[in-house]
Amino acid sequence: MQSEVKNYLLSRGKAPLDYVLGKFEDHDIVLLGEMHYIRQQVEFYHRLIPLLPEHGITLFATEFGRREDQALIDELLGKKEFDVALAKRIMLHQEAFWGYREYLDIYRLIWEQNRKNSPDRQIRCIGLNDPYNWRLYNKICREQKRKPNAEEVKVIWKDCDEKNWLYALNKYHVPGETKVLGIMGLHHAFTSYHEPDYTEEGGRKVFAGFKQVRFGNHVYEEYGDGVCNICFYDPWEGREVDAPSQAPGGGIIEEIVSPHFSELAFDLKGSPVGELFDESVYSLGYEDFRLKDIADGMIYTCRFSEFKNVTAIPDFIDADNLQEFRDYAPFNDMTDKSCAEINRAIAEWADIW
Repeated sequence: MQSEVKNYLLSRGKAPLDYVLGKFEDHDIVLLGEMHYIRQQVEFYHRLIPLLPEHGITLFATEFGRREDQALIDELLGKKEFDVALAKRIMLHQEAFWGYREYLDIYRLIWEQNRKNSPDRQIRCIGLNDPYNWRLYNKICREQKRKPNAEEVKVIWKDCDEKNWLYALNKYHVPGETKVLGIMGLHHAFTSYHEPDYTEEGGRKVFAGFKQVRFGNHVYEEYGDGVCNICFYDPWEGREVDAPSQAPGGGIIEEIVSPHFSELAFDLKGSPVGELFDESVYSLGYEDFRLKDIADGMIYTCRFSEFKNVTAIPDFIDADNLQEFRDYAPFNDMTDKSCAEINRAIAEWADIW
């Protein structure tokens, strides 16, 4: 098996940009699933964005913007000058602590492309993320000194369902006419794979059914083989509660690729790489879990030891948006802190590599 995997990777693997763009030859929608916080992965989007218009890919769907803020996203991308404050606002709304330069630069790069390209090559950025009502949550916490009750939680979580991500996409996607690149966390991008729930018993994670239905599952149900799901080569959780993260497929991929390529993309479905057995948390509920079960393809960006953190924006929270941060910070977190304390926390949370 290992020799087959090696032969395939070294002879059939492709440059990641060519690989992703090539998938649009027979797919209308390509979803990239990331781990978060890894600079090389976000910088891959940076390299990909300028190539999209010339390949007829004009819809860019992102977890890192909310459906409710679509008008703000459209306003940002239509401005004559790039508005950093507005970009920060869009990012803060979808996750109050998401103050990272590389993610903000996604919007900047789309804006730059739209300044250069003709009207038929403009990139439409579609916000997918849910409109959690953190203002109400925090108002209850502050004014009544308690957590919201069950009925209030229903209001706070109203319309927060990944089926609504599909509806947001369908406002702009016309099958057979438009092509969509989606970027999001790995779990949102699952298509034919179903994410297991689990409980913790005796230091192990124990399968507890398939209750989660992700955005990619909904997209796949509607569009079938017109959708391609590509994951990044990331550390995956083990099945033991306190076990360290592990390499997909037991680490063979990095062992083979790293001496020969700085980065590489390859198929999982229909390839020897996809036949690699895996015992991560993703195998729960599957009798014979293989890499081909989780995604169509994979992008190796570097060795795990070479991962770099995304870059915190030093003044992401400032005097102008501090109150807005206090409204949108999940679970009332750090809403009594200063700008300097909040920005320091944002930098520390990204420091995982």
